[in-house]
Amino acid sequence: MIEIKLLNDNSEVITYNFERFPILSKKLLLSEYPNMAAPNHWHDDIEFIIILEGKMSYSVNGKSYELKKGQAIFVNSAQMHYGYSCDGSECNFICIILNPLILSEITLIKESYIIPICTDTSHPFFIFDPSIGWQKDFIEQLIKIYKFCSDKQDGFQLQVMSNLYSIFYSLYHNIKNSKDSQEYYYDKNLDSLHTMIGYIQRNYKNKITLKEIASSGNVCRSNCCEIFQSILNKSPISYLIEYRLNKSIKLLNDTSYTITEIALKCGFNSSSYFTEIFHKQLGCTPSQYRKNNANKA
Repeated sequence: MIEIKLLNDNSEVITYNFERFPILSKKLLLSEYPNMAAPNHWHDDIEFIIILEGKMSYSVNGKSYELKKGQAIFVNSAQMHYGYSCDGSECNFICIILNPLILSEITLIKESYIIPICTDTSHPFFIFDPSIGWQKDFIEQLIKIYKFCSDKQDGFQLQVMSNLYSIFYSLYHNIKNSKDSQEYYYDKNLDSLHTMIGYIQRNYKNKITLKEIASSGNVCRSNCCEIFQSILNKSPISYLIEYRLNKSIKLLNDTSYTITEIALKCGFNSSSYFTEIFHKQLGCTPSQYRKNNANKA
């Protein structure tokens, strides 16, 4: 489970796999997330998702697209996004997130290629399909990066960098400089949503009311609900509960806190309510989840 931390602008702080090498590479299941949906978030890093099995609905800036087995998506810097299951079906996928400045030691490369790609508002995302030759090669390079990061053989960073340069070359020539752009959609309410989500993520440990969430985005309560529903297909309170559950899963996996301690640390007012919500969303109790996860280790 990817823990979300926030910067002052409410963007996510990425926890990378390695020290001094800013890349995150993981294989995940949608069922690892409450309600089979990752938290809606954004960050300055670029993100790639590769679908290994199943399918995933993926929202970028408030509009959803379906990703099928074998496909991949590139999400550009500073775009609001999240993946989810629209019908409860499972999805096995690879997630790769990296700081584009990893390739920016040479000023010419940074100014001529990296920054133009990451600031290209006409391409907030791009979906890759393996039926197209160059896109199939692109997806295969992403999978290689995941394998290099997983195997961690001596010098794997050089192998990763080699593939990253090739990937950015492909992004620059096949996407950035193409006359065809992906359909671009930006909801005027996204700025308010950014702020309200940031408020929830900063204050989830405390009691939060709908009025407080709405006030953080400078909207009334009814508009707050409409914004969340239209962009995220859920209510502000549902988002808050799912975010708290994501935090609880992190604590169940990585700490020895009791169920009651975890419930209170994540903003639930009692262990019984926490257990009830957890079971409803994930199909097991927190204790069962912890036991099952320990058995997999």
